Amino acid sequence: MEKLERDQILRDNWDGHTYSELAELTGWNAESVRKWGSRNKMPHKKLNVQTRPRKGEVDLGKLKALIKKNKLSVVEVANYFDCSPAKAKEAILRLQAGHTVLEVLDDKVSLGSDLRTTDQPYVIDNKKHKETEFAIGFTADNHLCSKYERLDVLESLFDRFADAGVTDVYQGGNMIDGEARFNKFDIHKYGVEDQVAYFVEKWPQRPGITTHFVTGDDHEGWYVQREHINIGQKIEDEAKRAGREDLHHLGYMERDIEFVQSKGSSRLRVIHAGGGSSYATSYTSQKYVESLQGGEKPSIVLVGHFHKFDWCYPREVHVIQMGCTEDQTPFMRKKRLQAHLGGGIIWLTQNELGIFTSVKVQWFGFFNKGYYEYVW
Repeated sequence: MEKLERDQILRDNWDGHTYSELAELTGWNAESVRKWGSRNKMPHKKLNVQTRPRKGEVDLGKLKALIKKNKLSVVEVANYFDCSPAKAKEAILRLQAGHTVLEVLDDKVSLGSDLRTTDQPYVIDNKKHKETEFAIGFTADNHLCSKYERLDVLESLFDRFADAGVTDVYQGGNMIDGEARFNKFDIHKYGVEDQVAYFVEKWPQRPGITTHFVTGDDHEGWYVQREHINIGQKIEDEAKRAGREDLHHLGYMERDIEFVQSKGSSRLRVIHAGGGSSYATSYTSQKYVESLQGGEKPSIVLVGHFHKFDWCYPREVHVIQMGCTEDQTPFMRKKRLQAHLGGGIIWLTQNELGIFTSVKVQWFGFFNKGYYEYVW
């Protein structure tokens, strides 16, 4: 069991379980659990207090540990916990509602390490005028919780969005830095709870502006693969608990946005791409559009992942790489990868047939912190 996963299980199940029960969940012995609790300043437990759940009750922590090792049916879960199948099914649904990623195959459930993309487009209704111009904002690869995050750049972008009358900002993934072996010395918040809380606290808020974000399969996606957590939905739900209604999770890795007019519509796609940067900045964007099946092309694609800004027009598709708000990291220097700091606004004109008759991209570029000492 990975350290981060074990720590999360202990934190999630600390209340209401004895040291011995927690040891069963993690594969440690009770004394190791007690020492971990002491190191992490967790509430002390009396060694002789038994807090096992009542007969017929399903312990969610134990259920999660159980289906991590085995694929089990509802009946098998019910037999294990000596409860009814209805209670077992209810517990599985409660586990899923708590952002745990589950896989169901042949009526058996187990922990999952991947999420499905969302097929249905998110609809924007623009039927009010025969032809209308409106502005949307874009940003990506913000990597909050990284020591190289640029909150100053992010705040400045949102000031510009507000000044331009933008109401919807599209974010292309990697909103947090996540945790992996190679970035552990580059982050200042540890654990999914702390990273999500920091993001919810620090992401810019402006009256009337909603941020629509996709989650990538790297960085924040590492939590999906390792801790089996639906990280995007967790971010949105935690934001709502904190009183924020301006953070909207579009889906995992990609989502189409459909802009509807009275006689037709056009689609914009937000994606978090994969793979490494190419020699030519536009190459990956061009190859992406060239790979799309005929009849499946959106009108516009917003691309996160590469930390670059670019605007090209392969196969009559506007493809815009969205830049980043993270300074060049040691990893990027080692790989000789440049960071294009900034974000932008797209001014769209759409006619009643739904066709984008005009697309104007406004890029706001930024530089290293020293350049702005006179401002910040």
